[in-house]
This record gives sequence, structure tokens and C-alpha cells, in this order.
Amino acid sequence: MKVTVRDSHILKTIEPNVLETYLQTNGWHKTRQFFEGFIWYKKNDTGQAGEVLVSPHKEFVDFAEVMCDNLKALEVVEKRSQLEIVSELITFLPNAAISGWINKVDWEKGATVQITLIGFVVGKLRKINLELPEADYQLALKAYEARSPVTCFGDLIKENDGFVLNNPRDFALLTEAELIS
Repeated sequence: MKVTVRDSHILKTIEPNVLETYLQTNGWHKTRQFFEGFIWYKKNDTGQAGEVLVSPHKEFVDFAEVMCDNLKALEVVEKRSQLEIVSELITFLPNAAISGWINKVDWEKGATVQITLIGFVVGKLRKINLELPEADYQLALKAYEARSPVTCFGDLIKENDGFVLNNPRDFALLTEAELIS
């Protein structure tokens, strides 16, 4: 099944400098300047070619549309899914809804609860670290012991090979009905 990423909220979070680093790392080459941005080009081993436009200005009205076109080109040339590509490009998702299973709970009386959960970020399972208030310790422990899925909202930030959920709120157990929908 081929998935096309069209969520403008997600596409607008892609930082131009992160995209440029990705392109450079994956063998794309700057071919020409386009206003203040650049067009990058690559041809794969089967002869399929693509162009990616990288503008330093995220405030353009069509920024998400351009990113959507860029993902299509990356998908064709690199023969990878758009979800795989986006999961490498995302560095920050504000007000993200995260669902997953708690993998680790650390807590000392009088301190915040350190949680590691395994959850989906743009369609890929990732390790997500977060700190919860002490009041959520019992619920987190219950979810961990029962292997019950949880949900939480916050600002998701990529750090190394994992993510951190800052400003977590509305931490709760997921019901079976919520998990299915």
C-alpha cells in the first residue's frame, strides 16, 4: 500500500536545513539556484530522476504543497515510502497526540516520573521519553504492569535516535475502542 503524506501540519514542520542535510547525505546534488532556495537533483540506478526544491522560507503559503511534491520525488528516486522519509525529516511536532505502550518507568518520591514508551511517530514505532508529574505515577505503573496502551499530548522533539515529549498533558489509558478506531 502506497501512502501519500498530505497533512500540512506535519509537512510544515520539516525544517529546510534538515531537508538539505538529508539530501546531501543521500547523494542528491544542488543543480541550480531558485530565488533564495536551491533545486536538488538525483538519478537512481534504474534511471529515474527527480528534483527537490528547498526554500529557506517556511512562511510561504505553498510551503506544504512544495514539501508534498518533494516527498513524491524522494519516494520515486529513493524507492522508499513517504512515511519512512518523513520520519527521518521530522524534528519537531507541536501539540502531537502520542499513543503507545510504556517500556520503562523510573520514579523517586518527590520527583517527576520518567517514562519511556514505544509509540508511533509518523507511522513508525519510536522510543519516546517523557516526564510526568508525580500524581500520574500510579496510572503509569498500572499501564506498564498491565501492558495497557496509553495516550498523551505534548510537543514532540527528535533527539538522536529517539524522541522527547515536552509539556506532556492529558496522560490517560487508552480503551480498547479508542485503540481500534
